Amino acid sequence: MKPMVWLMVGGLALMAAAAHAGVTPAVPAASPAAASPAQQGADAQASNNFSFVRYRADYAVRPDAGNVQTEEYEILLKTKAAVEQFSQVRLSYSEKVETLDVLAAYTLTADGQRRDVPADRIYTQESYSSAAAAMYADRKVRVVVFPNLAPGTRVVYQTRRTQNTPYFPGYFGLWETFSVFTQYDDARVTLSAPAGMPMFVQQRGVQGSDTPTIRDGQARREWQYQRRTPMLAQNWSAAAWEFSPTIMASTYRDWAQVARAYQLKGGEAAKVTPGIQALADQVAAGITDRREQAAALYRWVSQNIRYVAVYLGNGGLEPNPAQSILDNHYGDCKDHVVILEALLAARGIQSTPVLIGAGGGPTLPAIPLLGRFNHAITYIPEFDLYLDSTSAYARFGQLPDGDLGAPVLLTRQATVARTPDNDASRNGNGLDVGFRFDAAGNLSGQTVQQPSEISEIGMRGSFARLNAQNRARVEESIMASSGFDGSGTLTLLGDPQDLTRPFNYRYDFHASDYVDFGAVGGMPLPDAPGGESFRDIYTTTSAPTNDTPFYCTDSLREETYRLQFPAGVPIVAIPRSQQFRNAAGEYRLDWTRDGQVITAHHRLHQRAVRGPQALCEAQDYPAFRALYQQVRRGFRGQVVYGELKTVQVSP
Repeated sequence: MKPMVWLMVGGLALMAAAAHAGVTPAVPAASPAAASPAQQGADAQASNNFSFVRYRADYAVRPDAGNVQTEEYEILLKTKAAVEQFSQVRLSYSEKVETLDVLAAYTLTADGQRRDVPADRIYTQESYSSAAAAMYADRKVRVVVFPNLAPGTRVVYQTRRTQNTPYFPGYFGLWETFSVFTQYDDARVTLSAPAGMPMFVQQRGVQGSDTPTIRDGQARREWQYQRRTPMLAQNWSAAAWEFSPTIMASTYRDWAQVARAYQLKGGEAAKVTPGIQALADQVAAGITDRREQAAALYRWVSQNIRYVAVYLGNGGLEPNPAQSILDNHYGDCKDHVVILEALLAARGIQSTPVLIGAGGGPTLPAIPLLGRFNHAITYIPEFDLYLDSTSAYARFGQLPDGDLGAPVLLTRQATVARTPDNDASRNGNGLDVGFRFDAAGNLSGQTVQQPSEISEIGMRGSFARLNAQNRARVEESIMASSGFDGSGTLTLLGDPQDLTRPFNYRYDFHASDYVDFGAVGGMPLPDAPGGESFRDIYTTTSAPTNDTPFYCTDSLREETYRLQFPAGVPIVAIPRSQQFRNAAGEYRLDWTRDGQVITAHHRLHQRAVRGPQALCEAQDYPAFRALYQQVRRGFRGQVVYGELKTVQVSP
């Protein structure tokens, strides 16, 4: 996936360099069977934290596409980190469409003793979403607590999940991914379905059924997989399914079938009621321009319908009726889409639900699987505009990073499309900072961001939580993290809650005793307090190689530093300007001098090496490493100052 990476500095969120570069650090993960991602290398004694000694998944599909999935896990815990990870297994399910039974749960100690999990250690909880909102009360979590674990213990459990009602009529999907970062000693997947049922299958890196075995009216497929030595963690990696051994199967032939099935229920939910009509008329009152009407309705939903997170596919896929969402003033992503669709329709503006894999990269499997989509947003054909009203801080027309450059399914039109590319026009960012030094070596200055659409959304979310109580702590933390002994003041340039206007901030600062002008010295560019710099981007390419595909996007970063020296301080030398270009992008650094003012302008334009609709491959990594190496060298440059006659010359 492609999440944003955040560093919290005293309550102020600053995006990390890797996210700014548009690349995704690797998160080695187990297959969907595992409880959570594996953190590789936590203990030096073990090459990996755990391994699947045995994994079995058996799918039995009924004629109506309902199914019974029986799974068995035997997991060897090798480290303390694995003990923490598997001390509690949480299994989510929807009471509305399925049942979940734990058939067995026990541990095997290193000396072979079996210890069954007591019945009171297997229990059911409400999911977070169910606890937060009554309309999601069907979401449950089955919890299995394994006591007395230690490295060397094996955790064993078997479950049976019965899907009584298919998500969509006639739809069944199977998606098993065996992460290359995880050890599998013995894994086997079987699929049985009526011989006459259409089943479209794609497999990669596993042994077994290219064609089914037919017996007694059933078509049976079987796959085996084994990986004794997992791949080491990589700096950058796309989602495991993009390149790991994978099995995909679906009863649907194409994505249009998924779209039509979703629209069947989603269209009914977006019915315009008198209450919806009255609200739409009220919000759009006095606005004649249709685009501005749409913008006003979008802002109302974004800021008035509380978002309750229920991932697409986790439970019922039917959105709630628009009127009930209005009555409750909350909903998940599907509900946000429904009420916005209804409000727009009340003003004669047509829109369509959009299924999207937010943060999931630029590719779409050939097999139509609902699991590829985890989110729903809105598309207005009249304005060729995508909207995500679950993002409370995105202005009309802006999209969060994870929504950009993604393949999507327009359900009303039953067509595959793409959201706007995640390129420099939306993914650019910059800062402008000035430092003024006095003769005593003290300094004052100001940092102003030049945010892109993406970073403006994040900034709004951070500053919306700023108040008089925590402002002083945030201001202090900004200075401390920049290495200055001083103070600073935040000034908001706009209201983070006002989605009708741009938002930014500036940071004014003062620091004492930063430099001694009485001696000859060299000054690298100081950190910009309150700024988001790409100066440390090389740390994301610390490994000499990268063995997996990864996400890379087009982006533009620019930083301008101005150093104003006191009139009496000699400036001996400034660094040379430099320029570097390769397949990964271009880095340019321009140094100039105007009297006592030194200016350095850094510009890093990173490119999507294989285009916006493709992953970068392992062989592309060295180009990024070389590009970032130039950035590191660029920020090493120093301004040399002082009276040279005071320097002692070595014989």
